[in-house]
Amino acid sequence: MTNAHNPALILLDCQRDRVEGPDGRIDADNHAAMTRIEALLRRARADGWSICHCQHAITDGARADRTPVPALRPLTREPVFVRRGLSAFSDSYFHQFMARNTGRDCLLVGFSAPFSILATLFDAQTRDIPLTLVPEAVGALAVAPRDVAETRALAFDLAGRLAPSLSLEAIDRQWPRLAETAG
Repeated sequence: MTNAHNPALILLDCQRDRVEGPDGRIDADNHAAMTRIEALLRRARADGWSICHCQHAITDGARADRTPVPALRPLTREPVFVRRGLSAFSDSYFHQFMARNTGRDCLLVGFSAPFSILATLFDAQTRDIPLTLVPEAVGALAVAPRDVAETRALAFDLAGRLAPSLSLEAIDRQWPRLAETAG
């Protein structure tokens, strides 16, 4: 059951090839982001938030393992948008999800911070659609010559110019957990 006062949660690029480095390992910063996304997703499901998953389509036959990170797999009732472009808005059905969630806060989390996250925030701004980034729940692979931390920092510098952000603590204050308010 979805409550109109709850936010919508958008998981962007929560796929193995966006989390694991070329060596198959997950960087500590990305592991931390993945853990935070998992906790936020569990909470969103428990509290009846609107949830969608946006994934990048395999178009070049590359080795990319585009399967979802196991802990972040979509449930059958959660829409999955498979896009061909960088932005979530490159999937025409994503617009319908956003239209159904007009008036709600839409929280963006996931991976590909310097690419898909920024492209989606830029597209949202040009369409006058409010999106809010949750930086603690966003990861990125290193973009040479920068490491993961530096890549994330550069992406967040740009993201901060495009959209507001909320911390996980602020989310807890703004939307108290149903379990806490039910008693």
